[in-house]
Amino acid sequence: MVLEPGCGSCKFALAYALRGCIVTALDIDPDAGRYATRIMNTLDCLIGGFRYRPVIREGDIHNLPYRDASWDLVFNEGVPQHYPDEERRQGSINEMARVARNAVVIIGNNGLNPSEQETDRTFSFGYMGMPPMRKCFTPGELKGRMEAAGLVDVRVESLTYPMEAATLIAGWGRKP
Repeated sequence: MVLEPGCGSCKFALAYALRGCIVTALDIDPDAGRYATRIMNTLDCLIGGFRYRPVIREGDIHNLPYRDASWDLVFNEGVPQHYPDEERRQGSINEMARVARNAVVIIGNNGLNPSEQETDRTFSFGYMGMPPMRKCFTPGELKGRMEAAGLVDVRVESLTYPMEAATLIAGWGRKP
């Protein structure tokens, strides 16, 4: 069972569902959920049906409506980096770790990349209560925050090499 909080268009949730996973996706923006549902319905027509139709609902990554350790995998792309204040940054990761039974995966922009640093300085898009800024994680910060959330065997890798030039990084860790 896969949970994608902060799903936006649900591109990852839908990909997991197409592979046969049981998936729930949440986003704080009801328009995102409606858009994702339209994409899901289109895919449903094109491929003849999902084995397990994804559940798409409204929800806040900082207050997930699930009990502890209820999801095999909790996956997120980019939401924590949109909170510059430390409490909200760490809180979103803590909440993902709380509801994960096995693993958490976080993908985000690489704070070591000079072009991403420039984007951080000039970013001005606000969304559903998020401040109109972002602050990318460096690989070390992402690793440390995931470990602070109680995850073990945490690894952070670039999605392209070398690390300093990579646009995206991914961190993953498991529950003890």
